[in-house]
Amino acid sequence: AAKIAGIDVPDLVVDDPDGDAKVLVVGWGSTYGPIAAAARRIRAGGGKVAQAHLRHLNPLPANTGEVLKRYDKVLLPEINLGQLALLLRARYLVDVISYNRVRGLPFKAEELAGVIQDVIDSD
Repeated sequence: AAKIAGIDVPDLVVDDPDGDAKVLVVGWGSTYGPIAAAARRIRAGGGKVAQAHLRHLNPLPANTGEVLKRYDKVLLPEINLGQLALLLRARYLVDVISYNRVRGLPFKAEELAGVIQDVIDSD
């Protein structure tokens, strides 16, 4: 565990063009494309959303907690039962909104754009 904790991984990079988004969508693995496309759709419609993609899960980037706490809401779409959401909630005490699906099919940008818009509108 100490060896793993000592590995230096790059910081988590956030795509937040205006810097004033209240919602952060975090992804990992194959969710990158659909999340990026959904974020572009939301922004094209005037919505404010940030996105970040985790490329390293163990260890997580050192700035992960800081990034998560910067936003009012954090949405995490996963094509599993939400294991990463559970880990992020436990480790950083952030109320991660989990959007899960286990059907063996990838997310579609249109679907995720609807979910993101619902999270934005829920204020």
